[in-house]
Amino acid sequence: MKTSADTYRNIVSNKLFFSGVAIIGILLSHLIGVDKEHSIWTIFYPGFVGVDIFLFFSGYGLCRSLESNPLKIFYQHRIKRIYPIMVLFTLISYLIACYLQHHDFTVYDIVCNLTTLNFWDIGGFRFEWYLSFILYLYLLFPLLYRIVQRWGSISIICSFLLLFCFLFFYQDGWFYQCAFSRIPIFLFGILCYQHNTPDTYKKGMYVFVPALIVMSAFFMMGFVQKFELAYMSAPFLLWALAWICCRSIRRRDAVYRVFCFLGQYSLEIYIANMLILQIIPYIHISYPIAVTYFTAHLFIAPMLAGINYLFKTL
Repeated sequence: MKTSADTYRNIVSNKLFFSGVAIIGILLSHLIGVDKEHSIWTIFYPGFVGVDIFLFFSGYGLCRSLESNPLKIFYQHRIKRIYPIMVLFTLISYLIACYLQHHDFTVYDIVCNLTTLNFWDIGGFRFEWYLSFILYLYLLFPLLYRIVQRWGSISIICSFLLLFCFLFFYQDGWFYQCAFSRIPIFLFGILCYQHNTPDTYKKGMYVFVPALIVMSAFFMMGFVQKFELAYMSAPFLLWALAWICCRSIRRRDAVYRVFCFLGQYSLEIYIANMLILQIIPYIHISYPIAVTYFTAHLFIAPMLAGINYLFKTL
């Protein structure tokens, strides 16, 4: 009989598998805005919680990197992982913007995107928020690691209190709401690494219960959107997925290997998705747009993976 310990071990030992599940959820949730003629895609609305799953595993995995390397090497590895593809994404996005959207090309806009200043609304053009936000988390990670190490679950509770104050008083900028609402789950990943037991995960979920209640109240009062409310469900969703997979999927299964493969290249697939979302509104498609949407990922993501590999080996 499977126990909660088995479920927890399934979470922490299968990062690539759950990352693959998360990226598929994100692709399906973005399809809602692409294929507006077919309402069936709305059932995948919660798929954007895949970003929270990414951030949980990022917090968990960064701890091991920080403990295994000097600080300088830690930062080198993090920049090497994300910055080359961020540069590539920015340059391609500007070419798309200039050609399809007739945006005036300026070096200032590019500099603001490459230096993450666009995250703070500095510069004339912003393409997405996640890459800039994750770079800030990388930069602050040694400090966040020490805070969680010293204060444990209290650090997550404090992050929720700060988040509630932010959401209550600041209603503009959905990308800030998307980003800052994900800090607690990132800290939760750090906590689970430092105290690697099923009880730690379950106690952490208990912290998210009152947060879910408060967010529900905020939602009813109109202070937050439903997607922000959904973020609070990420630990419970991950636990449920792990419980199901613990009973139905084995590592030798083809499905398991496929999702692990997708998880290994989840960053490249995400970047491909952001590029496709910029292009697809400007092309006329006479056949099901969902087919074009997913087929484009099959071509663009492998190219990005190859280019990113070349960048990292230089």
